[in-house]
Amino acid sequence: MIQRWRKDGRYAGASSISARLRSAFTVLVALLVIPAVMSLAMMAYYAQRYHGIISQVERVASLKPVVEETIPDEVWSVVAGRQSFGEGQQYLLANEVRRELDQLTPSAQQINLKELIVARRTMDTLVDKIDVIGQQIQAGEPVSKNEEALEEVRSVAALVGEMLETYVDAEIAVAAQTSEQLHRMVIALLWALVLLLGAALVFSALARKSVGLAIHRPIQELEKFAASLAGGDLGVRAPDSQVEELRELTSSLNSMASRLQSLIDVNRREQENLKKAELRTLQAQIAPHFLYNTLDAIVWLAEAHRTDEVIHITRALSDFYRISLSQGKDWIPLSEEVKHLTGYLTIQKIRYRDILDYRIDIPESLYGEQILKLLLQPLVENAIYHGIKHRRGRGLVTVTGREADGQLWLSVRDDGAGMTPERLREVRQGLGGAGEGAAGYGLYNVNQRIKLYYNQAQGIEIHSNQSGTTISLHVPVRRTE
Repeated sequence: MIQRWRKDGRYAGASSISARLRSAFTVLVALLVIPAVMSLAMMAYYAQRYHGIISQVERVASLKPVVEETIPDEVWSVVAGRQSFGEGQQYLLANEVRRELDQLTPSAQQINLKELIVARRTMDTLVDKIDVIGQQIQAGEPVSKNEEALEEVRSVAALVGEMLETYVDAEIAVAAQTSEQLHRMVIALLWALVLLLGAALVFSALARKSVGLAIHRPIQELEKFAASLAGGDLGVRAPDSQVEELRELTSSLNSMASRLQSLIDVNRREQENLKKAELRTLQAQIAPHFLYNTLDAIVWLAEAHRTDEVIHITRALSDFYRISLSQGKDWIPLSEEVKHLTGYLTIQKIRYRDILDYRIDIPESLYGEQILKLLLQPLVENAIYHGIKHRRGRGLVTVTGREADGQLWLSVRDDGAGMTPERLREVRQGLGGAGEGAAGYGLYNVNQRIKLYYNQAQGIEIHSNQSGTTISLHVPVRRTE
């Protein structure tokens, strides 16, 4: 149903833009598609009818020379003695003509059907005349009598030919009439389509104007609302829209404005938690017991007059704390992280020389890449205190690194005692949200810092069995600027 127009350009009764567009589309379909389909159907009908008439005429016309000439010639050859009656093709040709007429009769025009029916019956008479000639030849009748019968065959064949010609002429007249009807119909359809196209253009222009008026003012109000939000006014709210689609958008924007302040508060709390995690990590680096134990080791080496080792461990301790602070930087080259880790392991190697070996396998080609500082040392510390120290005999901590698909892959493996499946499940749950008490503050802080700084869902992965524990992580590659 076509919608009524109001003076303000809106559709009466329309509740949404989509409803108005559907209504306009329906009207346009009715104005263009349906008449076009009807026109094509009518043209196809007349074209099919014309084609059927022409095909019928061609088939009937092809029978005329067979009846008037070929069949009489075959009979004449028999009468003249050129071939025997049995060798002649007269029956075969006559039967083909009769079969063709039987097939043409159902599809013939009702007005011209009588001609085909009479021609078909006359063909039976023609066959009877041919039978007479055959009987006379078999009885040994004189040639003159056979010639008289031949003339009768020719007369009947000529009569059938006249009937077929009459039918062809009538069908041609019907075809001409059909062609004229098709021509007039095409002219009428062209004019109708032109008028419908004009009506469709006028209707589409009115529909476009109506929809434009319906959404122009609400969109202007939304633009003002968005500009206020961009200016920092989080208390502003957009008025309810009278357009259904824009009403939901307006509600969503108002909800977004309401959530912005809460998101800002959440972000502030996350930043505070991040700073706390960093502070705890730094506090772990300067834990008094680690410093006391290292200084005790220096004193013990000095008393043993092992000067080179005193220098070595003191330099390692200096590098360890210098890189831990990093002048407040969050990102350092991977080479600095490796140096920091080497200093830590050097100190621990001196302290646990009988039970600890380590190996760092990170290609120097990766040293220039930027990395969040203090990622590896807490993992190595966890490997020593929870893996190597609980192992019988000497243990090995292996740190590896590689780059693949734009990701930096790092792992710390120890061949210590490993974790039971229950303990491994507890640690993983701690990393997933149960808190640092289940996973240990070192692993928990590294996991949280990776997720926050790199904005990724996963931090570290832990795999453990009786042969040891592997902690791995992967982060996007950051090149040194």
